[in-house]
Amino acid sequence: MKHSDISTFSGCAHFPSSSEEEKLFAWLISAGMQQITVDELLKQLCERLTDLGVHLVRGNIAMTTLHPQVSAFMYTWKDGKGIVSNTRFLHTDEPGEGWFASPFFYMLGQGVNFMHRRLVDNDDLDFPVLREFKKEGMTDWFSQVFDFGWGHRDDRLESEFGLITSWASAHPDGFTERDFQILQKAIPLFALAVKGIASFEVAGTVLQTYVGQETAQEVLSGKIVRGAARSMTAVLLFADLKGFTRMADAVPRAEIVSTLDQYLERMADPITDFGGEVLKFMGDGMLATFVLKESEEADICKTAMLATQTMMNSIAELNDLRKHQNLPTVELDVALHIGEVMYGNVGSASRLDFTVVGPAVNEVSRMESLCDALSTHVVLSGEFVKHATHCKEHFETAGLHALRGVRTPKELYKLKHDSAYMDASYKMMQSA
Repeated sequence: MKHSDISTFSGCAHFPSSSEEEKLFAWLISAGMQQITVDELLKQLCERLTDLGVHLVRGNIAMTTLHPQVSAFMYTWKDGKGIVSNTRFLHTDEPGEGWFASPFFYMLGQGVNFMHRRLVDNDDLDFPVLREFKKEGMTDWFSQVFDFGWGHRDDRLESEFGLITSWASAHPDGFTERDFQILQKAIPLFALAVKGIASFEVAGTVLQTYVGQETAQEVLSGKIVRGAARSMTAVLLFADLKGFTRMADAVPRAEIVSTLDQYLERMADPITDFGGEVLKFMGDGMLATFVLKESEEADICKTAMLATQTMMNSIAELNDLRKHQNLPTVELDVALHIGEVMYGNVGSASRLDFTVVGPAVNEVSRMESLCDALSTHVVLSGEFVKHATHCKEHFETAGLHALRGVRTPKELYKLKHDSAYMDASYKMMQSA
């Protein structure tokens, strides 16, 4: 996503400004309508506040997000230093004692949206972090919480919220009456701008998580009309965990999803790492694509083979680990094909799927089902082998085979020797 330089925003055409304070408010409105980063917005706001004479030396925000790994972000600005910390918190992180002793935890737990503490002439500060701020020379501090209406996010936070802000002064008299007059208008506008920015980024993250990066870009660009599609030629990769249904019967019900996640992660990560797109998971299977470019067909086929080998190695490593733990394991079968497909929206008027359709998609799934009969874990179509000229020494024909629902028998290939290919593939990786 390309972000704008918000230092160039002079104001809002719909909000004529008659004073320097109103110029700040107009700038916040304009900034919130742009594709900018939250940390840069915080930095610019704090600098503009100090330019207006607001006695601000520290600004801090913590913002929740919808992300598969990250639960929240936190940024801290200090006068003369800019953004001094950029922290992200993972869903797997356990909060420390400092969090439970913080004013933020208290505010969220008690439903308090505003807290103000004078730090000078106050020897009975009720939170350790405020005593630390006082030792650093700060004289005044307040915090505000803004609920974005995103619903319950995390039991540890004991509240539904979107943004926590805190602001500190080192002026001998703390924040003045004029400071508060400006801040009480600027901070809510800032929170609204943050929500606008965050909402768009959350939408992008959620879409990328569920439909992949390229598909997410297509959807966000407005290509969401049913039937809208374009033709493309791609390497199609269909992967399936052989025997997972049987293994699921041997795994406690509570562990089935986490076990499947372990395997699917090792299948999907190599696809994205090598520039492919995971289009969908289908139970214990996966469909992915590598879009072909006419002048780079051999290189892209090689990349698809490297991704396949990485998948196989990663699954083998996981199986070794599970065997040592006396846990059941499954094997991975992969089919690689090349074909022209239609890429776009299919479905009903109210429920669409952005995917690929066409005979080649059906053919690659039928190919994978022949892995057992061909005594291989990787089966390749004649079309793929024709274009995979960098890897052809690793393939051998498996003969003509009828694919269910396909009129003409297809010549299929498999790897000559898995171990020899693995050794060669690592050399290919090093030269890729």
